[in-house]
Amino acid sequence: MRYWGWALRLVKPKILAVACLIASAPATANEINNLVDTSQSIRDTFVYGIQAVGGAASFASQGKITPTGTVAQGYVTKAQQDAYNAALMQVQQANYSYDPNAQAYIDEQVESAMQAVNDAVDAYVTAAAVLIEVATVNEMAQDAQEAGDDRAAIELQDYMEAYDVTLTDEDVAEYNEALDIVEQSAQVAAAYTAVANDQTLIDSANEQATAYLASYDEATGIGFDVATGMVTVAFDTYAMNVELSVMDYFVTEVEVIDHGATTMFYHTSPEGGCWFVEDPTEKEQCLYGS
Repeated sequence: MRYWGWALRLVKPKILAVACLIASAPATANEINNLVDTSQSIRDTFVYGIQAVGGAASFASQGKITPTGTVAQGYVTKAQQDAYNAALMQVQQANYSYDPNAQAYIDEQVESAMQAVNDAVDAYVTAAAVLIEVATVNEMAQDAQEAGDDRAAIELQDYMEAYDVTLTDEDVAEYNEALDIVEQSAQVAAAYTAVANDQTLIDSANEQATAYLASYDEATGIGFDVATGMVTVAFDTYAMNVELSVMDYFVTEVEVIDHGATTMFYHTSPEGGCWFVEDPTEKEQCLYGS
Protein backbone atom coordinates (compact mmCIF):
# COMPACT_ATOMS: atom_id res chain seq x y z
CA MET A 1 0.00 0.00 0.00
CA ARG A 2 1.28 3.45 -0.82
CA TYR A 3 2.17 5.88 1.89
CA TRP A 4 -0.24 8.72 2.29
CA GLY A 5 1.58 11.70 3.66
CA TRP A 6 0.29 14.87 5.17
CA ALA A 7 1.91 18.04 3.85
CA LEU A 8 3.98 18.93 6.88
CA ARG A 9 4.22 22.59 7.68
CA LEU A 10 4.52 24.77 10.68
CA VAL A 11 0.94 25.81 11.13
CA LYS A 12 1.71 28.15 13.95
CA PRO A 13 3.76 30.96 12.42
CA LYS A 14 5.10 33.63 14.63
CA ILE A 15 2.93 36.74 14.66
CA LEU A 16 4.52 40.12 15.04
CA ALA A 17 3.93 41.49 18.47
CA VAL A 18 1.40 44.28 18.70
CA ALA A 19 2.73 47.71 19.44
CA CYS A 20 1.07 47.81 22.79
CA LEU A 21 -0.86 45.44 25.01
CA ILE A 22 -4.44 46.61 25.34
CA ALA A 23 -6.05 46.00 28.67
CA SER A 24 -8.17 42.86 28.32
CA ALA A 25 -9.75 39.96 30.14
CA PRO A 26 -7.39 37.24 31.43
CA ALA A 27 -6.29 34.57 28.90
CA THR A 28 -8.19 32.00 30.93
CA ALA A 29 -11.47 33.90 30.46
CA ASN A 30 -14.63 32.14 29.30
CA GLU A 31 -13.99 33.04 25.65
CA ILE A 32 -10.70 31.15 25.60
CA ASN A 33 -12.05 28.26 27.69
CA ASN A 34 -15.00 27.98 25.30
CA LEU A 35 -12.71 28.03 22.25
CA VAL A 36 -10.51 25.32 23.78
CA ASP A 37 -13.56 23.16 24.53
CA THR A 38 -15.27 23.62 21.16
CA SER A 39 -12.13 23.22 19.05
CA GLN A 40 -11.03 20.23 21.17
CA SER A 41 -14.41 18.61 20.49
CA ILE A 42 -13.74 18.91 16.75
CA ARG A 43 -10.17 17.69 17.21
CA ASP A 44 -11.48 14.60 19.02
CA THR A 45 -13.79 14.03 16.05
CA PHE A 46 -10.86 14.67 13.72
CA VAL A 47 -8.74 12.02 15.50
CA TYR A 48 -11.51 9.48 14.95
CA GLY A 49 -11.79 10.47 11.27
CA ILE A 50 -8.04 10.12 10.67
CA GLN A 51 -7.98 6.72 12.37
CA ALA A 52 -11.04 5.61 10.37
CA VAL A 53 -9.38 6.65 7.12
CA GLY A 54 -6.01 5.12 8.03
CA GLY A 55 -7.57 1.90 9.28
CA ALA A 56 -10.02 1.49 6.40
CA ALA A 57 -7.45 2.28 3.73
CA SER A 58 -4.74 0.08 5.25
CA PHE A 59 -7.14 -2.80 5.87
CA ALA A 60 -8.34 -2.46 2.26
CA SER A 61 -4.93 -3.57 0.99
CA GLN A 62 -5.23 -6.63 3.24
CA GLY A 63 -8.74 -7.53 2.06
CA LYS A 64 -10.34 -6.62 5.37
CA ILE A 65 -13.63 -4.83 4.90
CA THR A 66 -14.63 -1.80 6.89
CA PRO A 67 -18.24 -1.96 8.07
CA THR A 68 -20.67 0.65 6.80
CA GLY A 69 -21.05 3.53 9.18
CA THR A 70 -17.55 3.31 10.62
CA VAL A 71 -16.84 6.90 9.68
CA ALA A 72 -20.11 8.26 11.04
CA GLN A 73 -18.61 9.05 14.42
CA GLY A 74 -16.05 11.11 12.55
CA TYR A 75 -18.61 13.51 11.11
CA VAL A 76 -18.34 17.08 12.25
CA THR A 77 -21.81 17.94 13.48
CA LYS A 78 -23.70 21.16 12.94
CA ALA A 79 -23.69 21.68 16.68
CA GLN A 80 -19.89 21.38 16.79
CA GLN A 81 -19.56 23.75 13.85
CA ASP A 82 -21.86 26.35 15.35
CA ALA A 83 -20.27 26.13 18.78
CA TYR A 84 -16.78 26.50 17.34
CA ASN A 85 -17.74 29.42 15.11
CA ALA A 86 -19.47 31.14 17.99
CA ALA A 87 -16.39 30.67 20.14
CA LEU A 88 -14.22 32.09 17.34
CA MET A 89 -16.38 35.18 17.20
CA GLN A 90 -16.21 35.62 20.95
CA VAL A 91 -12.42 35.55 20.88
CA GLN A 92 -12.24 37.77 17.80
CA GLN A 93 -14.43 40.35 19.50
CA ALA A 94 -12.54 40.19 22.76
CA ASN A 95 -9.34 42.10 23.38
CA TYR A 96 -6.78 39.43 22.89
CA SER A 97 -6.50 33.52 16.80
CA TYR A 98 -8.03 4.79 -0.97
CA ASP A 99 -8.27 -20.72 -17.65
CA PRO A 100 -10.87 -17.83 -17.46
CA ASN A 101 -8.22 -15.63 -15.91
CA ALA A 102 -10.26 -14.69 -12.85
CA GLN A 103 -7.07 -13.95 -10.92
CA ALA A 104 -5.72 -11.53 -13.52
CA TYR A 105 -9.10 -9.84 -13.86
CA ILE A 106 -9.60 -9.44 -10.13
CA ASP A 107 -6.01 -8.24 -9.71
CA GLU A 108 -6.71 -5.50 -12.26
CA GLN A 109 -9.83 -4.54 -10.36
CA VAL A 110 -7.83 -4.39 -7.12
CA GLU A 111 -5.32 -2.04 -8.72
CA SER A 112 -8.05 0.22 -10.02
CA ALA A 113 -9.98 0.15 -6.75
CA MET A 114 -6.87 0.91 -4.69
CA GLN A 115 -6.16 3.88 -6.94
CA ALA A 116 -9.64 5.08 -6.09
CA VAL A 117 -8.74 4.69 -2.40
CA ASN A 118 -5.57 6.67 -2.95
CA ASP A 119 -7.51 9.43 -4.68
CA ALA A 120 -10.10 9.43 -1.92
CA VAL A 121 -7.47 9.70 0.79
CA ASP A 122 -5.77 12.53 -1.08
CA ALA A 123 -9.12 14.29 -1.30
CA TYR A 124 -9.64 13.70 2.42
CA VAL A 125 -6.31 15.29 3.24
CA THR A 126 -7.26 18.29 1.14
CA ALA A 127 -10.65 18.56 2.80
CA ALA A 128 -9.01 18.19 6.21
CA ALA A 129 -7.12 21.46 5.78
CA VAL A 130 -9.92 23.32 7.54
CA LEU A 131 -9.69 21.00 10.54
CA ILE A 132 -5.94 21.47 10.63
CA GLU A 133 -6.71 25.13 11.18
CA VAL A 134 -9.10 24.17 13.98
CA ALA A 135 -6.30 22.09 15.52
CA THR A 136 -3.95 25.06 15.23
CA VAL A 137 -6.43 27.38 16.87
CA ASN A 138 -6.90 24.82 19.61
CA GLU A 139 -3.13 24.59 20.21
CA MET A 140 -2.82 28.36 20.40
CA ALA A 141 -5.90 28.65 22.57
CA GLN A 142 -4.44 26.11 24.99
CA ASP A 143 -1.26 28.17 25.08
CA ALA A 144 -3.33 31.24 25.87
CA GLN A 145 -5.28 29.32 28.48
CA GLU A 146 -2.07 28.35 30.25
CA ALA A 147 -0.27 31.68 29.85
CA GLY A 148 0.39 34.01 32.72
CA ASP A 149 -0.72 37.09 30.80
CA ASP A 150 -2.64 38.06 27.67
CA ARG A 151 0.20 38.03 25.14
CA ALA A 152 -0.61 34.50 23.91
CA ALA A 153 -4.26 35.48 23.59
CA ILE A 154 -3.27 38.51 21.51
CA GLU A 155 -1.09 36.24 19.33
CA LEU A 156 -4.10 33.96 18.90
CA GLN A 157 -6.28 36.88 17.89
CA ASP A 158 -3.65 38.09 15.39
CA TYR A 159 -3.48 34.59 13.89
CA MET A 160 -7.25 34.45 13.58
CA GLU A 161 -7.23 37.78 11.77
CA ALA A 162 -4.38 36.72 9.44
CA TYR A 163 -5.76 33.31 8.46
CA ASP A 164 -9.18 31.95 7.47
CA VAL A 165 -10.02 29.84 10.49
CA THR A 166 -13.82 30.00 10.31
CA LEU A 167 -15.54 26.65 9.69
CA THR A 168 -18.21 27.07 7.00
CA ASP A 169 -21.12 24.84 5.98
CA GLU A 170 -19.22 24.04 2.77
CA ASP A 171 -16.08 23.11 4.73
CA VAL A 172 -17.99 20.70 6.93
CA ALA A 173 -19.96 19.17 4.04
CA GLU A 174 -16.77 18.65 2.01
CA TYR A 175 -14.93 17.08 4.96
CA ASN A 176 -17.79 14.73 5.91
CA GLU A 177 -18.29 13.73 2.25
CA ALA A 178 -14.56 12.98 1.95
CA LEU A 179 -14.84 10.60 4.91
CA ASP A 180 -17.77 8.79 3.25
CA ILE A 181 -15.90 8.48 -0.05
CA VAL A 182 -12.86 6.97 1.69
CA GLU A 183 -15.05 4.45 3.51
CA GLN A 184 -16.96 3.44 0.35
CA SER A 185 -13.87 3.18 -1.86
CA ALA A 186 -12.01 1.22 0.84
CA GLN A 187 -14.92 -1.23 1.13
CA VAL A 188 -14.82 -1.91 -2.63
CA ALA A 189 -11.02 -2.23 -2.75
CA ALA A 190 -11.03 -4.50 0.30
CA ALA A 191 -13.72 -6.75 -1.20
CA TYR A 192 -11.78 -7.16 -4.45
CA THR A 193 -8.54 -7.73 -2.54
CA ALA A 194 -10.25 -10.37 -0.39
CA VAL A 195 -11.27 -12.24 -3.56
CA ALA A 196 -7.81 -11.81 -5.13
CA ASN A 197 -6.12 -13.26 -2.03
CA ASP A 198 -8.58 -16.17 -1.48
CA GLN A 199 -7.80 -19.16 -3.72
CA THR A 200 -11.16 -20.74 -2.90
CA LEU A 201 -12.96 -17.66 -4.20
CA ILE A 202 -10.74 -17.45 -7.27
CA ASP A 203 -11.43 -21.15 -7.98
CA SER A 204 -15.17 -20.50 -7.58
CA ALA A 205 -14.95 -17.51 -9.93
CA ASN A 206 -13.23 -19.65 -12.55
CA GLU A 207 -15.69 -22.52 -12.09
CA GLN A 208 -18.72 -20.24 -12.46
CA ALA A 209 -17.27 -18.73 -15.62
CA THR A 210 -16.22 -22.04 -17.18
CA ALA A 211 -19.77 -23.36 -16.71
CA TYR A 212 -20.65 -20.90 -19.50
CA LEU A 213 -17.32 -21.26 -21.37
CA ALA A 214 -16.76 -17.61 -20.54
CA SER A 215 -13.47 -15.80 -20.15
CA TYR A 216 -12.89 -12.87 -17.81
CA ASP A 217 -11.72 -10.94 -20.85
CA GLU A 218 -15.45 -10.86 -21.64
CA ALA A 219 -16.54 -9.54 -18.26
CA THR A 220 -18.58 -6.38 -18.64
CA GLY A 221 -18.45 -5.07 -15.09
CA ILE A 222 -17.82 -5.71 -11.43
CA GLY A 223 -19.40 -4.41 -8.28
CA PHE A 224 -19.60 -4.89 -4.54
CA ASP A 225 -22.77 -4.80 -2.44
CA VAL A 226 -21.67 -4.02 1.08
CA ALA A 227 -25.09 -4.94 2.51
CA THR A 228 -24.93 -8.53 1.22
CA GLY A 229 -21.14 -8.86 1.17
CA MET A 230 -21.33 -10.03 -2.43
CA VAL A 231 -18.85 -9.27 -5.23
CA THR A 232 -20.61 -9.63 -8.57
CA VAL A 233 -18.94 -9.88 -11.98
CA ALA A 234 -21.30 -9.36 -14.93
CA PHE A 235 -21.09 -11.22 -18.26
CA ASP A 236 -23.74 -9.57 -20.41
CA THR A 237 -22.94 -11.73 -23.47
CA TYR A 238 -23.86 -14.84 -21.45
CA ALA A 239 -26.69 -13.18 -19.51
CA MET A 240 -25.13 -14.36 -16.24
CA ASN A 241 -23.26 -13.08 -13.21
CA VAL A 242 -20.46 -14.60 -11.15
CA GLU A 243 -21.17 -14.06 -7.45
CA LEU A 244 -18.56 -14.31 -4.69
CA SER A 245 -19.28 -13.78 -1.01
CA VAL A 246 -16.70 -11.93 1.08
CA MET A 247 -18.90 -11.74 4.15
CA ASP A 248 -16.20 -13.43 6.25
CA TYR A 249 -13.83 -10.54 5.62
CA PHE A 250 -15.57 -7.79 7.52
CA VAL A 251 -13.71 -6.35 10.48
CA THR A 252 -15.20 -4.40 13.36
CA GLU A 253 -15.30 -0.65 13.74
CA VAL A 254 -13.09 -0.92 16.82
CA GLU A 255 -10.49 -2.89 14.81
CA VAL A 256 -10.48 -0.22 12.11
CA ILE A 257 -9.92 2.61 14.57
CA ASP A 258 -7.34 0.73 16.65
CA HIS A 259 -5.45 -0.22 13.49
CA GLY A 260 -5.73 3.31 12.19
CA ALA A 261 -3.97 4.60 15.29
CA THR A 262 -0.89 2.48 14.39
CA THR A 263 -0.58 3.74 10.80
CA MET A 264 1.92 6.30 9.52
CA PHE A 265 -1.08 8.18 8.12
CA TYR A 266 -2.14 8.87 11.67
CA HIS A 267 1.37 9.26 13.10
CA THR A 268 2.27 11.98 10.60
CA SER A 269 -1.08 13.73 10.86
CA PRO A 270 -1.80 16.87 12.89
CA GLU A 271 -3.11 14.62 15.66
CA GLY A 272 -0.21 12.11 15.65
CA GLY A 273 1.81 13.98 18.28
CA CYS A 274 4.60 15.52 16.17
CA TRP A 275 2.85 18.10 13.97
CA PHE A 276 3.21 21.05 16.30
CA VAL A 277 6.88 20.42 17.16
CA GLU A 278 8.52 23.51 15.71
CA ASP A 279 12.21 22.56 15.87
CA PRO A 280 13.05 20.68 12.57
CA THR A 281 15.44 18.25 14.27
CA GLU A 282 13.01 17.45 17.05
CA LYS A 283 10.17 17.06 14.52
CA GLU A 284 12.25 14.59 12.44
CA GLN A 285 13.12 12.57 15.53
CA CYS A 286 9.51 12.62 16.66
CA LEU A 287 8.20 11.46 13.27
CA TYR A 288 10.82 8.92 12.27
CA GLY A 289 12.99 8.26 15.32
CA SER A 290 16.60 9.23 15.80
